[in-house]
Amino acid sequence: MPKTVAIVGAGVGGLATAARLAHKGYEVTVYEKLAHSGGRNNMLEDCAFKFDMGPSFVLMPDLFEELFRYCQKDIKDYLTLLALDPGYKIFYPDGTSFTVYKDSQRTAQEMERLEKGSSEAFERLIKEISKIYTQVKPLLYHCFSPLALGNPRYWPLITRLKTFQSYWDFTKRFFKSDKLCYAFTFEAMFVGVSPFETPAFYSIITYADHVQKIYHPLGGMYQIPRAIEKLATDAGARLRYNCAINRIRKCRGTFLLSCDQGSFESDAVVVNADYAYTQTDLLGRKIPHFKYSCSVYLMYLGLKKKLTGLAHHNLFFAQDLRKNLSQIFKDKTMPEDPSFYVHVPTVTDPSLAPAGKEILYILVPVPNLDGGSGNFSLFEKRIQDIVFERINATAGVKIQDLIEVRHAFYPSDFISYYNIKHGATFGLAHTLMQSAFFRPMNYETATNGLYYVGASTQPGGGLPVVIAGSRIVADLIHNQPAEGTGNKE
Repeated sequence: MPKTVAIVGAGVGGLATAARLAHKGYEVTVYEKLAHSGGRNNMLEDCAFKFDMGPSFVLMPDLFEELFRYCQKDIKDYLTLLALDPGYKIFYPDGTSFTVYKDSQRTAQEMERLEKGSSEAFERLIKEISKIYTQVKPLLYHCFSPLALGNPRYWPLITRLKTFQSYWDFTKRFFKSDKLCYAFTFEAMFVGVSPFETPAFYSIITYADHVQKIYHPLGGMYQIPRAIEKLATDAGARLRYNCAINRIRKCRGTFLLSCDQGSFESDAVVVNADYAYTQTDLLGRKIPHFKYSCSVYLMYLGLKKKLTGLAHHNLFFAQDLRKNLSQIFKDKTMPEDPSFYVHVPTVTDPSLAPAGKEILYILVPVPNLDGGSGNFSLFEKRIQDIVFERINATAGVKIQDLIEVRHAFYPSDFISYYNIKHGATFGLAHTLMQSAFFRPMNYETATNGLYYVGASTQPGGGLPVVIAGSRIVADLIHNQPAEGTGNKE
C-alpha cells in the first residue's frame, strides 16, 4: 500500500481524489499547471463581473453529497446548492418555447402545448429512465475492464440499459414531435456527442434534469472546486500551483514526476490531466485513434443592464438541428445555423455582477480540431451575428449596445490552457464503444501504481460522474472497496 500519492491536475476529479486519500491518511500532493484549482471549472473576473468559464449547472447532487460524507463532512458547511425554478427554457426557431419547471406537473402542462397527449408519455418516460438510473448508479462506482463482459452477471444489463438503442431512438418511443424529442435528448451535447450516436443509457441525464432537478451553487460554479479544495486541504493534502508536470516515469518502484522546478518522487500517481494528452505527452506512448467530443466556442459578456425573457439556463435550437449536429460531429464543418446555450446566472445569483447588471455566458458547439478547421476567426463574426440576432429577438434589446465586458474562449484555448487533445472540450466522446467496459480504465495494467481520474476515463464526463470516479480511484489505492463501490472488474 503506497504512503505517498502524487495527483497531477487540480481539476474537480483530482481535488476529490486528494480529499478522499488525505482523509484516509495518505500523504497527498497535488501538482497543477495553472495558478489555481478547478481545471475547466474555472472563473474569470473582470470589472466585478464573475464569469464561470466551464461547467454551468449542477446535476446529481447526491454524488456531490457522497464525497463529503466519505470525508465525514457535511456538504452544507462547504457549499450552498439552490434548486432552480424554472430549470431551463428552450427556444425553437419558429418562435415557440418550452420551459422545464421544478414542478413536473407544470412541465407536463407545457408539453401539452407542443404535443397533445405528451404529458402521459412524459410519465411513462420518467418511469423508464428511473429504472435505468437505478441500474446505472451503482455502476458509476465500478471500474470495468473489457474482459468483464465475459461475466454472465452483466449480460442482462445489455437489455435493461437499452445498450444498442440510441438516445434519440429511445426517446422517439415516447414522443411524436421532434420538438420534444430534441428537448429530451439535447443533454447529449453537454457530454460532447450527438443524441443520434449516444447510447440510450445516457438518458440518466434526463432523469437528473426532471427527477433530481437542476441546481446552482451560490457564488457561482467556481465554488465547487473551491469547496473541494478546502475539503482536501482540511484533510491534509498539499497543493502546488504553477507546477506543470511534463513527464511521468517509474524507476525502481518509485514514480518520478518532472517539471521545470525539478523532479518529485511518489509511491503512486493519479493523473487528472486529459487522458489522451497524458498518454502521448506525459508517458510518451502511442494511442489508438479515439473518437473525441466536439469543442465549443464561448463568449462571456458583462451587460450594462438586466434583461427580460431569459431564464437562468436557455437553449436556442437551430432550424435544422439534425443538420447542425451532422455538421459538427460528422462533417467537421462549422455549423451554418448553430444551436447554442445561454447561461444567465445573475437571474438567480446577482452577486456575480455589479448591481443592476447582467452576465451572459454563451456556448456554441463546434467541431473539435481533429480534422476540423483551426482558423476560427473565419467564422466568428457570422456565428456572433446569428447568436445575437436570436437573443435580441427574445429579449427585445440589442445586446451589442449593452456589452460592457467581453471575453471569448476558442477551441484552441482548450489545448493551450488545459492540455485537452484536439480542443475536444468534453474529452473522449461518449459513444457506445467508448463507454463503460470500453472507456479507459481508472488503473494502469502495465504500470502498477498509476491511476486515472477525469472526463475521459471511467465512469465518464460531467462533474458528478467525475466525482464518482474519484471514489473508484481512492478505493483502488486504499484497497478496501466499500460494499458496491470502488470495485475493479
